[in-house]
Amino acid sequence: MVTYGCLAILFLFVIIKVIAFLLHRRKPVSREDADRTLYTILNGERD
Repeated sequence: MVTYGCLAILFLFVIIKVIAFLLHRRKPVSREDADRTLYTILNGERD
């Protein structure tokens, strides 16, 4: 019985983590944005 309780808690934990990951997922950075950011960093410019 304790095993089933632990499995239920683990299952809920995994479901919550998956939902949190999907909600906080960001879109991938485009190559142009990455190039622009690297160029800015290398030239020492600030935002």
